[in-house]
Amino acid sequence: MFRYLPEQASEVAPRIDWLHNLITDISVFFTVVICGAMLYFAFRYRKRDGVDHETPQIRGSNLLEVIWTVVPTIICCYIAYYGVMIYKDMVAFKKDAVVINAVGRQWAWDFEYENGKKTNNEFAVPVGKPVKLILSSTDVLHSFFIPAMRVKKDAVPGMFTSLSFTPVKTGEYTSFCTEYCGKDHSAMLATLKVLPEAEYERWLNDRTDELLAAAMSPVELGKKLYAEKGCNACHSLDGAKIIGPSFLKLYGQERECESGNTFTADEEYLRDSILNPRHEIVKGYPAQLMPVFEGQLDEREVKGLVAFIRSLDGSAPVVEEVAQEEEVAVVDPSTLSPEERGKWIYENKLCITCHTLDGSRLVGPSFKNAYGRQGKLADGSDYEANDEYITESLRNPGAKVVEGYAPAMPPYGAGQLSDDDIAGLIAWMKTVK
Repeated sequence: MFRYLPEQASEVAPRIDWLHNLITDISVFFTVVICGAMLYFAFRYRKRDGVDHETPQIRGSNLLEVIWTVVPTIICCYIAYYGVMIYKDMVAFKKDAVVINAVGRQWAWDFEYENGKKTNNEFAVPVGKPVKLILSSTDVLHSFFIPAMRVKKDAVPGMFTSLSFTPVKTGEYTSFCTEYCGKDHSAMLATLKVLPEAEYERWLNDRTDELLAAAMSPVELGKKLYAEKGCNACHSLDGAKIIGPSFLKLYGQERECESGNTFTADEEYLRDSILNPRHEIVKGYPAQLMPVFEGQLDEREVKGLVAFIRSLDGSAPVVEEVAQEEEVAVVDPSTLSPEERGKWIYENKLCITCHTLDGSRLVGPSFKNAYGRQGKLADGSDYEANDEYITESLRNPGAKVVEGYAPAMPPYGAGQLSDDDIAGLIAWMKTVK
C-alpha cells in the first residue's frame, strides 16, 4: 500500500523501505479498524424514529484490556528493534570505504577526494563499494540528502558529521539540501554518479579539468571561481550593493574599515580579504558572514580572483554567466496591491536571503508573526515591530539591531525603496502568520 518511494539504489534502501511500508500498513490497518468501529457504532446505535437506542453496558473486560495493551507494545518493540538494527548498519564505518569530503556553502557543494581531486556540485562513487561522506559547512546549516540512497545528514558549521551508504546500481542520482539556507536553497543540488569500478578509477584519475584550469589566464580562472565559489551571491559586478562590496572598480579604491583604519584595495588587501575576510571589515558592511577561504583556494586561484577583480575597471561591459531560465513576464510593482507589492519586494530585493517565512532563524529575524513582535535590542532596550520601527530598520538598519543578530543588513535608501514600497512591505508582513 502507498508504494511511492524513490528508486532503491543502496544496500540499505530495501530494508528502510520494508520498515517504512510496515509502519504505513499497520497505521492504515488500525486507522480503518478504529474509525470503522466508530462509524459502525454511530450508525448502529443512532437515534431512530425519535427514540434513543441504548448501547449495551459493558462494565469491563480484562481480555480486551490485555489485547489493546500488549499488541501495540509488541508492535512498537518490534519496530524499534529493527529500526535500531538498520540504523546501526547505516552509520557503521567500513574500513574499505571511499572517503569523500563534502563542504556545503551558499549555495553549492564542494567535494574533495583523498587523491586531491576536487569537484563542484558533482561527485562520483564506485558501484558495490561502501562510501563515507564527511560533511561540513562554511556558513550556515545545510543538510545533505540523497533520496535514492535513503541517507540524510546535516552539515553543521564548525564541526564534522558523516553519512555512509553502499550503492548497488549504476546511474545518476540527485542530492538535495533539505535545510533552508537562504535565497537559492532550492537550487542547491548535486549530482551523484555511480560508476562501474574501472570507469570510476578512470574518472578519479582524470585531471582534465585541472589541466584546463591550468591553461586559463588568471582573469579567466578568477571569473570561473567567482561563479563556482559563490562570490556572486554577495558581490555584484555592476556596482550594486548586495551583502558585500561590488567588485566593479573595487581595485585601487580607498576604503575605511570598522576599526578606523583606511586601506587601498590592492593585491595584498584583496588576498587577505579572501583568505581571512574577518581581519578588516569595510565600514557599513556586516562582519562574520563571508566564509574563510584559507585552505580552500591555492595560491594560483587567489591570484586569479585578484586578477579578475582588477580587470573590472568599468572599461568593458560585464556579462555574468547565468543558467538559461524560462522567460518570465516583467512585473511593474506599482501596479500591484500593497500586499502583492510587499511580497514582490521580499522576493526580489534579497530580503528572502536573510529572513525566512517559517519561523526558522537565518541571518536576520524571521518574518513569520514579525509585525507587532516585541523583544530586546542589542543595547538592552525594548522594541516593538510597528510601522515606525520597520521603516527605520529599512532606512537605517544599524540603528536598532535585534539582540542575538549581527548588524548584517544594508540600508535601503529612497533610491532603492520608496515610501510606497515600504508601506507595501509592511502591509504584506502583517499577513505573514
